[in-house]
Amino acid sequence: MPVTWKRRESWVAVFDILGFAKLVETAEHDFPRALLTSKLDDLLDSLGSEEQQLGGLEHLVFSDTIVIFSPSSGPPHYPWFLRQCKNLIMESIRVRLPLRGAISVGITFSAEEDPIVIGAPFSEAFGYCEDQDWIGLLLTPSATRALRTAGLDPRNHHFVTGQIPLRRLPAANVLAYRFQDGASNFESPLLPWLREMRQFAPDHAKKKYDNTITHINDHYRLTDG
Repeated sequence: MPVTWKRRESWVAVFDILGFAKLVETAEHDFPRALLTSKLDDLLDSLGSEEQQLGGLEHLVFSDTIVIFSPSSGPPHYPWFLRQCKNLIMESIRVRLPLRGAISVGITFSAEEDPIVIGAPFSEAFGYCEDQDWIGLLLTPSATRALRTAGLDPRNHHFVTGQIPLRRLPAANVLAYRFQDGASNFESPLLPWLREMRQFAPDHAKKKYDNTITHINDHYRLTDG
């Protein structure tokens, strides 16, 4: 049967689940599989809310990858779409199934019958997602350029430049969410969960948690007084 493609011109976010391979290794046993199912249900429930369905959010899930599409690539859809991406990555830390995410924009094609996505925006977002050496949410160069062309400054949406934990890809025009909108009287509520996950993470993965904690502390804003 020939593949039927759906064309989208939209904002695209790609997320992958950190430590998914280790979870899958133990998923043949009842308890680890039930735990993984519960965490995935909690995570994906946030993508099926009434607000998101009314807003036209679409998503695909295959293996350890979640792809989210906005209704269009127009600037009016960006703030709403961005809020969903922020909510998803914050929820992933809360349920201890952490994600890495990257946002791009442009034309993609997805297969109607199978979980297949092609197109430069998907490739860009996927590449920057996989290249992150932390748990974070990035704007890729195409997203940053599109926002600036529309007269929008990503720094006003709580994204920052600086020491972004990338392994190989260039950091020019890449911005990172600082895990906070506005300011607070208290330290980030994410830090205890991240410290807990770091404690149980394998040695080779602890650096990702260290980088995330450092990034949050470096950019977290406390209210005066």
